[in-house]
Amino acid sequence: MSTDLAPIASTSLPAVHEQLVPGDLSSAQGVHDYLGQLLPATRGEGKGTLVGALVPWVCDRLPSENSRKAYARDLRDFVAHMQLHGIDPTAVTGDDVRMYKEALRQSGQASASIARKLSVIRGTYEQWGKKGFLDWHTVQDIQAAESPRVEKNSTPGLTEKEASKLLHAPDRSTLIGKRDHALLFVFFRTACRVSAITGANVGHVERSDTDWYLRVTEKGDKRARKILLEAAPALLDYIEAAGIREDKESPLFRPLRKDHKGFERRHLDRRDVWAIVKKYGRLAGIDVDRIDSRGVGVHSLRKTTITNALHNSAPIHQVQELAGHADIRTTQGYIMKRETDAEDAARRIQIR
Repeated sequence: MSTDLAPIASTSLPAVHEQLVPGDLSSAQGVHDYLGQLLPATRGEGKGTLVGALVPWVCDRLPSENSRKAYARDLRDFVAHMQLHGIDPTAVTGDDVRMYKEALRQSGQASASIARKLSVIRGTYEQWGKKGFLDWHTVQDIQAAESPRVEKNSTPGLTEKEASKLLHAPDRSTLIGKRDHALLFVFFRTACRVSAITGANVGHVERSDTDWYLRVTEKGDKRARKILLEAAPALLDYIEAAGIREDKESPLFRPLRKDHKGFERRHLDRRDVWAIVKKYGRLAGIDVDRIDSRGVGVHSLRKTTITNALHNSAPIHQVQELAGHADIRTTQGYIMKRETDAEDAARRIQIR
Protein backbone atom coordinates (compact mmCIF):
# COMPACT_ATOMS: atom_id res chain seq x y z
CA MET A 1 0.00 0.00 0.00
CA SER A 2 1.26 3.45 -0.90
CA THR A 3 1.27 6.17 1.75
CA ASP A 4 1.87 9.01 -0.72
CA LEU A 5 -0.68 11.72 0.03
CA ALA A 6 -0.22 13.72 -3.16
CA PRO A 7 -3.29 15.89 -3.81
CA ILE A 8 -5.73 14.63 -6.38
CA ALA A 9 -5.69 16.83 -9.47
CA SER A 10 -6.34 16.38 -13.16
CA THR A 11 -2.65 17.04 -13.82
CA SER A 12 -1.75 14.00 -11.71
CA LEU A 13 -3.74 11.57 -13.85
CA PRO A 14 -1.83 9.22 -16.13
CA ALA A 15 -1.90 10.31 -19.75
CA VAL A 16 -4.07 7.34 -20.70
CA HIS A 17 -6.84 8.67 -18.47
CA GLU A 18 -6.60 12.35 -19.28
CA GLN A 19 -8.51 11.71 -22.51
CA LEU A 20 -11.08 9.38 -20.95
CA VAL A 21 -13.88 11.93 -20.76
CA PRO A 22 -17.22 10.08 -20.52
CA GLY A 23 -19.02 10.23 -23.85
CA ASP A 24 -22.48 8.88 -24.62
CA LEU A 25 -23.46 6.71 -21.66
CA SER A 26 -27.17 6.63 -22.44
CA SER A 27 -27.01 2.93 -23.39
CA ALA A 28 -25.59 -0.21 -21.80
CA GLN A 29 -23.18 -0.50 -24.73
CA GLY A 30 -21.90 3.02 -24.10
CA VAL A 31 -21.33 2.22 -20.42
CA HIS A 32 -19.57 -1.02 -21.37
CA ASP A 33 -17.32 0.67 -23.92
CA TYR A 34 -16.24 3.41 -21.51
CA LEU A 35 -15.52 1.01 -18.65
CA GLY A 36 -13.65 -1.21 -21.11
CA GLN A 37 -11.30 1.70 -21.86
CA LEU A 38 -10.94 2.55 -18.19
CA LEU A 39 -10.19 -1.04 -17.22
CA PRO A 40 -8.48 -2.39 -20.38
CA ALA A 41 -7.05 -5.43 -18.66
CA THR A 42 -10.58 -6.57 -17.89
CA ARG A 43 -12.14 -5.79 -21.26
CA GLY A 44 -14.48 -8.49 -22.47
CA GLU A 45 -17.85 -9.18 -23.99
CA GLY A 46 -19.51 -11.34 -21.36
CA LYS A 47 -20.67 -10.92 -17.79
CA GLY A 48 -17.64 -12.91 -16.66
CA THR A 49 -15.43 -9.82 -16.53
CA LEU A 50 -15.04 -6.95 -14.10
CA VAL A 51 -16.55 -4.63 -16.69
CA GLY A 52 -19.44 -6.98 -17.42
CA ALA A 53 -20.17 -7.22 -13.70
CA LEU A 54 -20.57 -3.46 -13.41
CA VAL A 55 -22.69 -2.64 -16.47
CA PRO A 56 -26.08 -4.05 -15.27
CA TRP A 57 -25.62 -2.42 -11.86
CA VAL A 58 -24.69 0.99 -13.31
CA CYS A 59 -27.62 0.91 -15.76
CA ASP A 60 -30.11 -0.13 -13.07
CA ARG A 61 -28.82 2.10 -10.27
CA LEU A 62 -28.15 5.16 -12.44
CA PRO A 63 -30.86 5.58 -15.11
CA SER A 64 -29.84 9.23 -15.67
CA GLU A 65 -26.95 9.75 -18.10
CA ASN A 66 -25.71 12.66 -15.98
CA SER A 67 -25.47 10.35 -12.96
CA ARG A 68 -23.64 7.75 -15.04
CA LYS A 69 -21.11 10.35 -16.16
CA ALA A 70 -20.54 11.47 -12.57
CA TYR A 71 -19.97 7.83 -11.58
CA ALA A 72 -17.61 7.32 -14.52
CA ARG A 73 -15.52 10.37 -13.63
CA ASP A 74 -15.25 9.36 -9.98
CA LEU A 75 -14.23 5.80 -10.85
CA ARG A 76 -11.75 7.11 -13.45
CA ASP A 77 -10.04 9.35 -10.90
CA PHE A 78 -9.80 6.53 -8.37
CA VAL A 79 -8.37 4.03 -10.86
CA ALA A 80 -5.89 6.64 -12.10
CA HIS A 81 -4.72 7.45 -8.59
CA MET A 82 -4.26 3.79 -7.77
CA GLN A 83 -2.26 3.28 -10.96
CA LEU A 84 -0.01 6.21 -10.04
CA HIS A 85 0.99 4.20 -7.00
CA GLY A 86 1.29 0.90 -8.83
CA ILE A 87 -1.90 -0.61 -7.45
CA ASP A 88 -4.06 -2.69 -9.76
CA PRO A 89 -7.83 -2.21 -9.29
CA THR A 90 -8.17 -5.87 -8.27
CA ALA A 91 -5.47 -5.49 -5.59
CA VAL A 92 -7.02 -2.52 -3.76
CA THR A 93 -7.47 -2.88 0.00
CA GLY A 94 -9.52 -0.98 2.53
CA ASP A 95 -6.41 0.88 3.65
CA ASP A 96 -5.74 2.00 0.06
CA VAL A 97 -9.22 3.50 -0.01
CA ARG A 98 -8.63 5.22 3.33
CA MET A 99 -5.39 6.76 2.04
CA TYR A 100 -7.21 7.89 -1.08
CA LYS A 101 -9.79 9.55 1.15
CA GLU A 102 -6.99 11.35 2.99
CA ALA A 103 -5.44 12.49 -0.31
CA LEU A 104 -8.80 13.86 -1.38
CA ARG A 105 -9.14 15.68 1.92
CA GLN A 106 -5.66 17.20 1.66
CA SER A 107 -6.40 18.35 -1.88
CA GLY A 108 -9.19 20.51 -0.48
CA GLN A 109 -12.19 18.63 -1.84
CA ALA A 110 -15.48 19.16 -0.05
CA SER A 111 -16.81 16.51 2.32
CA ALA A 112 -19.83 15.96 0.09
CA SER A 113 -17.58 15.28 -2.93
CA ILE A 114 -15.41 12.88 -0.95
CA ALA A 115 -18.48 11.06 0.36
CA ARG A 116 -19.83 10.68 -3.18
CA LYS A 117 -16.51 9.33 -4.48
CA LEU A 118 -16.25 6.82 -1.64
CA SER A 119 -19.82 5.70 -2.30
CA VAL A 120 -18.85 4.99 -5.91
CA ILE A 121 -15.84 2.96 -4.79
CA ARG A 122 -17.80 0.96 -2.22
CA GLY A 123 -20.56 0.21 -4.70
CA THR A 124 -18.10 -0.88 -7.39
CA TYR A 125 -16.21 -3.27 -5.15
CA GLU A 126 -19.42 -4.63 -3.67
CA GLN A 127 -20.50 -5.67 -7.17
CA TRP A 128 -17.17 -7.32 -7.84
CA GLY A 129 -17.40 -9.15 -4.52
CA LYS A 130 -20.94 -10.36 -5.24
CA LYS A 131 -19.82 -11.72 -8.62
CA GLY A 132 -16.93 -13.59 -7.02
CA PHE A 133 -14.08 -11.54 -8.46
CA LEU A 134 -12.75 -10.43 -5.07
CA ASP A 135 -12.43 -11.96 -1.62
CA TRP A 136 -15.42 -10.89 0.44
CA HIS A 137 -13.28 -9.98 3.46
CA THR A 138 -11.44 -7.46 1.27
CA VAL A 139 -14.74 -6.08 0.02
CA GLN A 140 -15.99 -5.70 3.60
CA ASP A 141 -12.80 -3.86 4.55
CA ILE A 142 -13.34 -1.46 1.63
CA GLN A 143 -16.98 -1.06 2.67
CA ALA A 144 -15.81 -0.12 6.17
CA ALA A 145 -13.93 2.95 4.89
CA GLU A 146 -16.12 5.68 6.35
CA SER A 147 -17.27 8.76 4.53
CA PRO A 148 -16.70 12.15 6.14
CA ARG A 149 -19.66 13.67 7.90
CA VAL A 150 -21.62 15.80 5.47
CA GLU A 151 -23.83 18.67 6.51
CA LYS A 152 -27.23 17.85 5.05
CA ASN A 153 -28.56 20.21 2.42
CA SER A 154 -25.86 22.87 2.83
CA THR A 155 -26.97 24.62 -0.36
CA PRO A 156 -27.77 28.26 0.50
CA GLY A 157 -31.26 29.44 -0.29
CA LEU A 158 -32.44 32.96 -0.98
CA THR A 159 -34.94 35.07 0.91
CA GLU A 160 -38.15 35.93 -0.89
CA LYS A 161 -36.85 39.48 -1.44
CA GLU A 162 -33.53 38.24 -2.85
CA ALA A 163 -35.30 35.79 -5.14
CA SER A 164 -37.53 38.55 -6.49
CA LYS A 165 -34.50 40.77 -7.17
CA LEU A 166 -32.75 37.92 -8.97
CA LEU A 167 -35.84 37.14 -11.05
CA HIS A 168 -36.18 40.71 -12.29
CA ALA A 169 -32.46 41.39 -12.81
CA PRO A 170 -32.38 40.41 -16.55
CA ASP A 171 -32.98 43.19 -19.08
CA ARG A 172 -36.15 41.97 -20.79
CA SER A 173 -35.74 44.42 -23.67
CA THR A 174 -33.01 42.11 -25.01
CA LEU A 175 -33.29 38.61 -26.44
CA ILE A 176 -30.95 37.09 -23.89
CA GLY A 177 -32.73 38.95 -21.10
CA LYS A 178 -36.07 37.46 -22.15
CA ARG A 179 -34.53 33.99 -22.12
CA ASP A 180 -32.90 34.42 -18.73
CA HIS A 181 -35.98 35.95 -17.09
CA ALA A 182 -38.10 33.07 -18.42
CA LEU A 183 -35.53 30.51 -17.29
CA LEU A 184 -35.34 31.88 -13.76
CA PHE A 185 -39.13 32.20 -13.54
CA VAL A 186 -39.61 28.57 -14.60
CA PHE A 187 -37.11 27.48 -11.94
CA PHE A 188 -38.85 29.48 -9.23
CA ARG A 189 -42.31 28.30 -10.24
CA THR A 190 -41.64 24.59 -10.77
CA ALA A 191 -38.84 23.77 -8.26
CA CYS A 192 -37.36 21.49 -10.93
CA ARG A 193 -33.84 20.16 -10.92
CA VAL A 194 -31.59 21.79 -13.50
CA SER A 195 -31.43 18.69 -15.73
CA ALA A 196 -35.23 18.65 -16.05
CA ILE A 197 -35.44 22.24 -17.28
CA THR A 198 -32.37 22.24 -19.50
CA GLY A 199 -33.55 18.98 -21.06
CA ALA A 200 -36.99 20.31 -22.02
CA ASN A 201 -38.02 20.94 -25.64
CA VAL A 202 -40.35 23.58 -27.09
CA GLY A 203 -43.06 20.97 -27.61
CA HIS A 204 -43.05 20.20 -23.89
CA VAL A 205 -44.82 23.51 -23.26
CA GLU A 206 -48.53 22.76 -23.43
CA ARG A 207 -51.86 24.27 -22.48
CA SER A 208 -55.00 22.96 -20.83
CA ASP A 209 -58.30 24.84 -20.91
CA THR A 210 -57.09 27.27 -18.27
CA ASP A 211 -53.35 26.90 -17.61
CA TRP A 212 -49.95 26.41 -19.22
CA TYR A 213 -47.70 23.50 -18.23
CA LEU A 214 -44.19 22.25 -18.85
CA ARG A 215 -43.62 18.52 -19.19
CA VAL A 216 -40.24 17.50 -17.75
CA THR A 217 -38.22 14.38 -17.07
CA GLU A 218 -36.98 14.40 -13.51
CA LYS A 219 -34.51 12.32 -11.50
CA GLY A 220 -34.93 8.59 -11.99
CA ASP A 221 -36.52 9.14 -15.40
CA LYS A 222 -39.77 10.26 -13.75
CA ARG A 223 -42.13 12.27 -15.95
CA ALA A 224 -43.91 15.25 -14.46
CA ARG A 225 -46.27 17.99 -15.66
CA LYS A 226 -45.44 21.29 -13.96
CA ILE A 227 -47.93 24.14 -13.88
CA LEU A 228 -46.33 27.44 -14.94
CA LEU A 229 -48.88 29.97 -13.62
CA GLU A 230 -47.26 33.45 -13.60
CA ALA A 231 -44.16 32.13 -15.36
CA ALA A 232 -46.16 31.32 -18.50
CA PRO A 233 -46.26 34.84 -20.06
CA ALA A 234 -42.48 35.25 -19.64
CA LEU A 235 -41.82 31.85 -21.19
CA LEU A 236 -44.18 32.43 -24.12
CA ASP A 237 -42.64 35.88 -24.72
CA TYR A 238 -39.18 34.32 -24.91
CA ILE A 239 -40.34 31.55 -27.26
CA GLU A 240 -41.95 34.08 -29.60
CA ALA A 241 -38.96 36.44 -29.55
CA ALA A 242 -36.58 33.55 -30.21
CA GLY A 243 -38.65 32.43 -33.20
CA ILE A 244 -38.79 28.82 -32.05
CA ARG A 245 -42.54 28.38 -31.43
CA GLU A 246 -43.05 25.94 -34.32
CA ASP A 247 -39.83 23.99 -33.76
CA LYS A 248 -41.45 21.58 -31.33
CA GLU A 249 -38.66 19.00 -31.25
CA SER A 250 -35.93 21.55 -30.54
CA PRO A 251 -34.40 22.62 -27.21
CA LEU A 252 -36.46 25.08 -25.18
CA PHE A 253 -33.64 26.94 -23.46
CA ARG A 254 -30.54 27.35 -25.68
CA PRO A 255 -27.29 29.31 -25.80
CA LEU A 256 -27.01 32.58 -27.72
CA ARG A 257 -25.17 32.54 -31.04
CA LYS A 258 -21.86 34.39 -31.23
CA ASP A 259 -23.45 37.12 -33.36
CA HIS A 260 -26.11 37.63 -30.62
CA LYS A 261 -28.84 37.61 -33.27
CA GLY A 262 -30.40 34.31 -32.34
CA PHE A 263 -29.89 31.05 -30.50
CA GLU A 264 -27.99 27.89 -31.28
CA ARG A 265 -30.13 24.77 -31.72
CA ARG A 266 -28.85 22.94 -28.67
CA HIS A 267 -29.68 22.73 -24.99
CA LEU A 268 -28.11 24.90 -22.33
CA ASP A 269 -26.03 22.82 -19.95
CA ARG A 270 -25.62 23.01 -16.18
CA ARG A 271 -22.57 25.27 -16.45
CA ASP A 272 -24.51 27.74 -18.58
CA VAL A 273 -27.28 27.95 -15.99
CA TRP A 274 -24.75 28.21 -13.17
CA ALA A 275 -23.17 31.23 -14.92
CA ILE A 276 -26.62 32.81 -15.42
CA VAL A 277 -27.47 32.49 -11.72
CA LYS A 278 -24.10 33.95 -10.70
CA LYS A 279 -24.37 36.81 -13.19
CA TYR A 280 -27.80 38.03 -12.15
CA GLY A 281 -27.17 37.30 -8.49
CA ARG A 282 -24.31 39.78 -8.55
CA LEU A 283 -26.43 42.30 -10.48
CA ALA A 284 -29.10 41.95 -7.80
CA GLY A 285 -26.56 42.64 -5.06
CA ILE A 286 -26.59 39.09 -3.69
CA ASP A 287 -23.41 37.60 -2.21
CA VAL A 288 -23.17 34.57 -4.49
CA ASP A 289 -19.55 33.62 -3.62
CA ARG A 290 -19.64 33.11 0.11
CA ILE A 291 -16.32 32.64 1.89
CA ASP A 292 -16.04 29.49 4.01
CA SER A 293 -19.46 28.41 2.82
CA ARG A 294 -21.13 26.96 -0.23
CA GLY A 295 -21.91 29.67 -2.76
CA VAL A 296 -25.26 30.44 -4.36
CA GLY A 297 -25.70 28.27 -7.46
CA VAL A 298 -28.26 26.46 -9.55
CA HIS A 299 -29.59 24.25 -6.74
CA SER A 300 -30.21 27.38 -4.65
CA LEU A 301 -33.17 28.16 -6.92
CA ARG A 302 -34.79 24.80 -6.14
CA LYS A 303 -34.15 25.14 -2.41
CA THR A 304 -35.51 28.69 -2.40
CA THR A 305 -38.75 27.64 -4.11
CA ILE A 306 -39.34 24.66 -1.84
CA THR A 307 -38.63 26.70 1.28
CA ASN A 308 -40.80 29.59 0.10
CA ALA A 309 -43.75 27.26 -0.44
CA LEU A 310 -43.33 25.83 3.06
CA HIS A 311 -42.96 29.27 4.66
CA ASN A 312 -46.16 30.36 2.94
CA SER A 313 -48.13 27.53 4.56
CA ALA A 314 -48.20 25.00 1.72
CA PRO A 315 -48.81 21.56 3.31
CA ILE A 316 -45.59 19.59 3.37
CA HIS A 317 -47.10 16.62 1.49
CA GLN A 318 -48.00 18.98 -1.37
CA VAL A 319 -44.48 20.45 -1.39
CA GLN A 320 -43.11 16.90 -1.46
CA GLU A 321 -45.06 16.32 -4.69
CA LEU A 322 -43.86 19.63 -6.13
CA ALA A 323 -40.24 18.76 -5.36
CA GLY A 324 -40.56 15.17 -6.55
CA HIS A 325 -39.11 13.75 -3.34
CA ALA A 326 -39.67 10.05 -2.69
CA ASP A 327 -39.25 10.56 1.07
CA ILE A 328 -40.94 13.40 2.95
CA ARG A 329 -37.87 13.66 5.21
CA THR A 330 -35.94 14.97 2.22
CA THR A 331 -38.51 17.76 1.87
CA GLN A 332 -38.20 18.55 5.58
CA GLY A 333 -34.47 19.00 5.10
CA TYR A 334 -35.12 21.97 2.81
CA ILE A 335 -36.76 24.06 5.52
CA MET A 336 -34.58 27.09 6.29
CA LYS A 337 -34.87 28.29 9.88
CA ARG A 338 -35.93 31.88 10.51
CA GLU A 339 -35.15 34.05 13.51
CA THR A 340 -38.87 34.38 14.21
CA ASP A 341 -39.65 30.63 14.10
CA ALA A 342 -39.68 30.16 17.89
CA GLU A 343 -41.79 33.28 18.43
CA ASP A 344 -44.23 32.30 15.67
CA ALA A 345 -44.59 28.84 17.19
CA ALA A 346 -45.24 30.34 20.64
CA ARG A 347 -48.03 32.53 19.25
CA ARG A 348 -49.81 29.43 17.94
CA ILE A 349 -50.04 27.83 21.40
CA GLN A 350 -53.66 27.94 22.56
CA ILE A 351 -53.11 27.32 26.27
CA ARG A 352 -54.70 30.27 28.03
